[in-house]
Amino acid sequence: MRKAEREVKDLAEKFALLLRCDHMTLSVADGEAPYCVPLNFGAELCGGELFLYFHCAKEGRKLDLLRRDPAVGFCAARQMRVFCKGAAPCGYTTDYESVCGEGRAEILRTEEERLHGLQVLMAHYAAQDFPQTSFAPRALALCEVVCVRVHAWTGKRLIRPQVD
Repeated sequence: MRKAEREVKDLAEKFALLLRCDHMTLSVADGEAPYCVPLNFGAELCGGELFLYFHCAKEGRKLDLLRRDPAVGFCAARQMRVFCKGAAPCGYTTDYESVCGEGRAEILRTEEERLHGLQVLMAHYAAQDFPQTSFAPRALALCEVVCVRVHAWTGKRLIRPQVD
C-alpha cells in the first residue's frame, strides 16, 4: 500500500469497515479483460479468516466464469464526503473507507451451507435474525449461494476532520 498511514491493520476494525459497505464489486477472469459485477454480500470471520457470501441466479455469465476459474478479486467501498479543500477542480477530494482483496469462490452445494451463507448475507442488511426455516424452499431452488474464501485483503481509510 503506497500510503501506509491510511491502511487499517487491526482485523476487527477492518472487518467492521467492510460491514459498513453496502455492496461489493466482484472481479472474475474473462479472457482479455476481467468481468466485474456489483453484489450484495455477507461476511464472517472464522478463526481470523474472512469468508464472503453472495447469491445469484442458477445460470449466467458470473457462474460460468466462476466454474472455469474460481479465483476472484473484490472491492467494497464507501464514500462519506466529497469536498473542496483548495482551488477547484483539482482541490476536490474524498473521505472514504475501502476493503479490497482476493480469494477463491466455491458454489455451495449442501442445503446447510447454502442456508448458512444466506443467513450471513441477511445479517449484513437486516436488524433481525432469520432462522434457516424462514427461507422459502421455492426461492432456495431458484438461487445459487457462493462463498469466497479470502486469502488476502486490505483495508484503507481517509477521514479528515470537518472544518466549519
